[in-house]
Amino acid sequence: MVANRQDAWTKDEDNYLAEVVLKTINEGSTQLMAFKVVAKSLSRTAAACGYRWNSFVRKFYKEEIEKAKNSSKKQAVPTNEVEPTHDSEIITNEIHEDATTEKGHPEITFESVYKFLEYLRLKVDASGRIKDIQSLEKKLLKYKQENEQLKIEKQQLVEKLNELQSEYEHLFDFLDQKRKIVNISSKNDTKVK
Repeated sequence: MVANRQDAWTKDEDNYLAEVVLKTINEGSTQLMAFKVVAKSLSRTAAACGYRWNSFVRKFYKEEIEKAKNSSKKQAVPTNEVEPTHDSEIITNEIHEDATTEKGHPEITFESVYKFLEYLRLKVDASGRIKDIQSLEKKLLKYKQENEQLKIEKQQLVEKLNELQSEYEHLFDFLDQKRKIVNISSKNDTKVK
């Protein structure tokens, strides 16, 4: 018997997810924004909605996605403007639109602050530089520790080498003394005869 998970996606939820994502793409907004809308409606996280969309639902709507993208491009690009190519640029435009009132004066709202912070997060995630820097800093620290350990080992080996050289010299001095003694005693033996 296979038990259903309590948080399993229903067919209606999948359809709702697809409907909202396609509508959002068609309007020229981002899928991330769609995931947030669906998440709020279904009491799920935006990450869960994004995962469900990318891992399962999306493959059933390939043609609709292309149509929505083409439709949004036609709507979004006036003849004298260039279409934004990144999610962060779209969010920036939304921030500026939301931040001004009808009178044209900037108004700071929770939504505009949230969109601005989302823009910054996307910018950081897209570049990945902070993660790369943190990763490189960890590697650098690891290499510094290894370097210190190797310096200690090198010093120990140099000391051992000096000891061995000293013992080697003492051994040769000892052998030279014994040879001299043997040579002197053999000369004395030959004279006695």
